[in-house]
Amino acid sequence: MSTNPGAYDLRDLRCLADPNRETPDAFADADLPASPDEVLRHTQRDELVRLQSQFSAVGALPDKPYLAGLPDRYGAEVVVFEWLDFLINKAGFENTGNALDYYEEVGWITDETRGELREYMRGFSEVQSFDPDRPGPADLDVDDHVMSLVYIARLSSVR
Repeated sequence: MSTNPGAYDLRDLRCLADPNRETPDAFADADLPASPDEVLRHTQRDELVRLQSQFSAVGALPDKPYLAGLPDRYGAEVVVFEWLDFLINKAGFENTGNALDYYEEVGWITDETRGELREYMRGFSEVQSFDPDRPGPADLDVDDHVMSLVYIARLSSVR
């Protein structure tokens, strides 16, 4: 079974969880209404809308740059490591650095924040964090950048 939760077959997981469970014939060969990637994409956008609603409710919708600095809290540091781990595993070190440059260029983060994130990147080992089953780093796509914006919004919401 794959280590990527998006690649799990729900029917197989249900069988593993309860081998005696019977699946009605009508659902045995039915396809899922949406792919796991599509569900993740909708979940990311829903989280952005929730965070925007929370900011709007208190009259504090952020201006650009959205993330002027990294919060100095343990929980925020965990989010930073999750975000960088996601980017590095998907795109490698060079493309992650390029993505951070891009996020600064479009005004999502400040130059200072980019520098702090690059310092955190020093704690990662490309050999350990890179998936050996993939031939090389992949380019980040729109969904990956949306995921980065979700991480930026999470970090911006930490007070």
